[in-house]
Amino acid sequence: MFFNRSVTGLLAAMSAASAFAAPYTPADLGNELTRFGAIAAGNEAGTIPPYDGGLKVPAGLKPGDGQWPNPFEGEKPRLRVTAANADEYAEQLSSGQMKLLKQYPDTYYMDIYPTHRTAAFPEAFLAATERNAKSPECKTINDGLSITEDCRGGLPFPLPESGEQVMWNYILNYQGINGWDWNHSAYVVNQGHATLTNTNQSTGEKPYYQIGVDGRDPAMAQRIWSRVVAPARTAGQASGYWDYLDPVKSSRYAWSYTTGQRRVRQAPEFNYDTPNSAFGGVAFYDEIFLFSGKMDRFDWKLVGKKEMFIPYSNYKLKWGCDMDTKLMPNHINPDCERWELHRVWVVEATRKEGVRHAQSKRRYYIDEDTFGAAVYDAWDDSGEMFRAGAQYNIQAYGIPNNPQQDAYSLYDFTRSQYGMFGNGPTRYRDKPIAEREANPQTIAGGQTR
Repeated sequence: MFFNRSVTGLLAAMSAASAFAAPYTPADLGNELTRFGAIAAGNEAGTIPPYDGGLKVPAGLKPGDGQWPNPFEGEKPRLRVTAANADEYAEQLSSGQMKLLKQYPDTYYMDIYPTHRTAAFPEAFLAATERNAKSPECKTINDGLSITEDCRGGLPFPLPESGEQVMWNYILNYQGINGWDWNHSAYVVNQGHATLTNTNQSTGEKPYYQIGVDGRDPAMAQRIWSRVVAPARTAGQASGYWDYLDPVKSSRYAWSYTTGQRRVRQAPEFNYDTPNSAFGGVAFYDEIFLFSGKMDRFDWKLVGKKEMFIPYSNYKLKWGCDMDTKLMPNHINPDCERWELHRVWVVEATRKEGVRHAQSKRRYYIDEDTFGAAVYDAWDDSGEMFRAGAQYNIQAYGIPNNPQQDAYSLYDFTRSQYGMFGNGPTRYRDKPIAEREANPQTIAGGQTR
């Protein structure tokens, strides 16, 4: 069911993104809405609670070395969705979830846990988000493909009115100011066999939130770079990409370094539906973290908001299950996953006429609290399911205290294989990295710490 201002009313799907009218105003932020634009109230059934400020961490629970102990350890599922009862919950399931349930009825299921609205944000982010809701200067330009620098510091569109605005909220969702470092491992399971395709030491940051930091380009949205440490045949290679708030004016700057050539070169192929070799070909470059890059090859329609079963608080999946336990022959071990009922924004992307892309249609389910891309489906030219994905969030409590979404999965139904990406510890930095250390030549030389 889709929601209007009364929370439980029906909101019809719109024929075009521009026709969608947001039912709220800036005055509703901090009242009927949270300060970041989510519906503050719970649902009538009581299965989604009201927002009360975010995760309340049990006393004595502290993050370890790049890992966060599970604050919901021992909590039991409230229901289990299987192939036998999936039709009963069809409105809360994506096409990809339904396909997995029906295709593997003997081994795949979804345990639905009590819903916890864990998202919490710092005051500076919330204040900038409220400012953006009132400011006519914070807006999309170039038919939604770009946004203005006036939005910097907060969620750009807490009251989104188009599919592009929701996707910009996702691209720029808040995960801390200073950036993060992680050991990012990618596994691909093909014909029942798991292969480690890549382990790298990665760094990411969003200069969009780094206002006043020396050397930061205010036009830059985010940048991510990594250095491969395994397998041995590719160890020492490095790559990265910088994305901008106006990709029409400044397209993605992508680069790579190979140990054989011993030089940094630009990598314009790190875009769109080019298969990502580091992920064993299971992901396109514009499927990194479920979506990455420029939106110009699709038309984006904001369908509305609805209740969905999405991955949430997946501390167990990320750190409580080892890889041998986590990766089953056809799918991720469902005993390691945690699903909760949350409200999501639904955005449909349809390939534009006359452009090339391997997928004809995509659908994104964006969590209303964190603006993480929780669930993703894609179809090919014949209308058959191509891929489905999920992004597994946690709340990184302590200092800092912010949502984290670096682990995700993709199922490739055309080749009957899947990938699990983002396994390993994550460490948030206590200060921004020096601009000189983000230089590709420096990164390639292995001098970044």
